[in-house]
Amino acid sequence: MLRPHPLALCLASALLAPAAAAVAAPAGGAVLVENCDDAGAGSLRAAVAAASSGAEIDLSGLACGTITLTSGAIPVTAADLRLTGPGRKALAISGGDSDRIFDHSGTGTLSLTGLTLTHGKSAGDGGCLLTAGNLTLSDVAVSDCRAAEASVENTRGGGAAVAGNATLTDAEFVGNVADGNLLVRGGGLAVDGTLLATRSRFVDNRAHSHTVSGGNMFGNITEGGGLRVGGDAQLIDSTISGNIAFSDSYEVFGGGIAAGARGGSAPLVTLDMDGTRIAENTAESQCGVCAPQGGGIWARGGGSLSRIDVLDNVVTSPGHYGGGGGLRFTGTGTTVEILDSTISGNRAASAGGGMIAPGQGTVSLERTRVIGNSAGNEGGTDEGGGGILSFGATVNLMASSITGNTAGADGGGLALLYMEYAPADSMIVNSTISGNAGREGGGVMVSGGRVRFSNSTVAFNQATRRGAGISGDSYTEQVELTSSIVSANTTNGQANQVWLFPKAIAGSHNLIDNAGGAPAQMPADTITLDPQLLPLADNGGPTLSHALAETSPAIDAGTNATGLATDQRGGAYLREYGAGVDIGALELQPVVNDDVLFRDDFEP
Repeated sequence: MLRPHPLALCLASALLAPAAAAVAAPAGGAVLVENCDDAGAGSLRAAVAAASSGAEIDLSGLACGTITLTSGAIPVTAADLRLTGPGRKALAISGGDSDRIFDHSGTGTLSLTGLTLTHGKSAGDGGCLLTAGNLTLSDVAVSDCRAAEASVENTRGGGAAVAGNATLTDAEFVGNVADGNLLVRGGGLAVDGTLLATRSRFVDNRAHSHTVSGGNMFGNITEGGGLRVGGDAQLIDSTISGNIAFSDSYEVFGGGIAAGARGGSAPLVTLDMDGTRIAENTAESQCGVCAPQGGGIWARGGGSLSRIDVLDNVVTSPGHYGGGGGLRFTGTGTTVEILDSTISGNRAASAGGGMIAPGQGTVSLERTRVIGNSAGNEGGTDEGGGGILSFGATVNLMASSITGNTAGADGGGLALLYMEYAPADSMIVNSTISGNAGREGGGVMVSGGRVRFSNSTVAFNQATRRGAGISGDSYTEQVELTSSIVSANTTNGQANQVWLFPKAIAGSHNLIDNAGGAPAQMPADTITLDPQLLPLADNGGPTLSHALAETSPAIDAGTNATGLATDQRGGAYLREYGAGVDIGALELQPVVNDDVLFRDDFEP
């Protein structure tokens, strides 16, 4: 038997080594992308084509700045694939405004880190990225992408469309567009499943549903100018700003975010937020009789919203319909909790300038400010609720303030309407409702159900018809006031504190000054003197309030029936200080300055 010469074996090994190296991963298991070419050896396209499920592709060594694709989208067939770049500011992948960048047909997870995807364009879903599975982004920007085609009826995700779930960390979607002629979802991102977004931004995206010649005139629906998510969503320390959801002929839901599916049988979703800003988003329809919903957020469901700012969002239409300038929640039985937040400067064409509460649900606000929102006043059909509008929901306020809101109809600050269809028991505790204006119930309008005020102040509100402070109607079950102030409210310049006919006001230990013009029977112990309220101000704590002058008759004349530990301001501000409890939201006591660590006599 002939044996191979040792030299021949060495030569064969040397010849085979380069071929093996072409397919083998370097140390650490990642496949290196060696150049910024569109295709060919060492390119991103070649690396993705050769990758098996679970592989990692490493682009971190590239210094070219941009990879521009010239031969179409990169197909990703691996179920799970990771791509790692040098940082989103260091490397961009551009679709050249001719095709999307990644088309992931796998049902696993596509993970991207340290990259920018930009200038992708698709004739259907996912302007820059489309995945049939899940998507994970970390330090990734998706910008100036477009999912748009006049002939396409349903379009999802101007920046990216995800059939599964999405997880975002330090990601941003900026300047993307989704455009179609029937159902358009998610100007920046559309996720069919769930979403977790941390320190992420959705800015200046647009979702636009329009009518084309010979196309469908009705049914052009738009959902989520910045983001549309079909399942539960959680956003932490994120920003939703400057997004637009627009339809030229039909309905619009969620200028910033749309969460959940429309329709009475659709399941409820949970939308949780912490430390998130929702600002300057718009929901607009050019249909004269259509009612766009949720300038900032539209959600079929509820959740917990903590430390959020809902600022200057708009709902508008030429027919002056539409509601929920800041927030619009819907869904029977939905529960919404808003903590330590601000809802300010939002505007709705017709109803609920700050927010609309879900029918037969519950909304609770704690340590939250509702300031300077407006509903109606545009010459259309106004439904009221300059600050908050409830259609049959229970609304509870604790240590909160509703101030400076306006409505073209009833309930300048708060409108509790249609409560007879779902009798609700709303509570306003340790809170201030001041400086609002509406037709009836400049401060609060109650129609049906029951509302209880405890240790609260309703003052300086205005109405053009009646009940400048609080107004009820024949459907109102009961208005109960305990240890509360209703003062300085006016109807057309005349004192008009409470209008409740033919029912009597329940409760005790109240101060309702100059109750003239109020056809309501007051509790026998009601004080009718001037409470000597000081102007609305930051008197400590997170919300606005009226302090009492030192000679106020409200001092030590109240009660603490609900066992409150603090007044509206919380913290070190006691609910009972001195000889007794003061009537109203604030207890007269020394001002606490949390920034002062030492008394003056300890400082040099």
